[in-house]
Amino acid sequence: MSRTFFSDLEKNGVVKENLEKNLAKYGEMYYGYGVMNKRNMDDMLIITNLPGIFIDDYKEKKYQSIDPIIVNALNRVSPLIWDNSLKVNDLWIVDKIFESVKSYNIISGQTFVLHDQNNNLVVLSLYINKFLMAELDAEVKRHKNDLQGLLIDTHELLLHLYRDENKPQQNTESTLSSRENSILYWSSTGKTYPEIARILNITVSTVKFHMGNIVRKLGVKNAKHAISLAIELNIISHPSDK
Repeated sequence: MSRTFFSDLEKNGVVKENLEKNLAKYGEMYYGYGVMNKRNMDDMLIITNLPGIFIDDYKEKKYQSIDPIIVNALNRVSPLIWDNSLKVNDLWIVDKIFESVKSYNIISGQTFVLHDQNNNLVVLSLYINKFLMAELDAEVKRHKNDLQGLLIDTHELLLHLYRDENKPQQNTESTLSSRENSILYWSSTGKTYPEIARILNITVSTVKFHMGNIVRKLGVKNAKHAISLAIELNIISHPSDK
């Protein structure tokens, strides 16, 4: 896990205070605001009013990789209504996640979902206490659009507070060269390696060499992932090469 992934306690405290102020109008409930790097799921920020021991255990055991709420949220943009029967990929139930919050009388909830421009999954989960379920559940559902907006506003606040730290590092190690940009551009249009080699008047092995560098610089597993990430981050420009 990166020690620098949204790790400033003072800044996170500002986000927490603002979030709790806006949630107070909906009633007393447990909440969890989470930000997870989709490229490295070990990088995760959690701001919550759940006891610290629960969060420490969650992070230590890396439950985010099997948490059915997180796994389901990765593949959707609409709010997720869940209870302790929620499955991962509609196949299997992960009991240990829900067992860990059972002592807080949490049996259901709703999670609002956001995917940001930095390739992070962002969620706001509202946990419904079984003794207050009918009242709070109705309140959350009635104000779902406002709560989705609150998630967006909260995350924009977080990004604003960390704006200087999240600026891309302009150095030769991380910045794509003009040749790498050209290869990435033509790859994103569906061109094959031989076709790119003919366009740029280079060999196929040279194309593969540069694509390997692109994959390494973007921190991804393969060329396909590099293309999709580059498109999502909007870092591909039309090549200046003739």
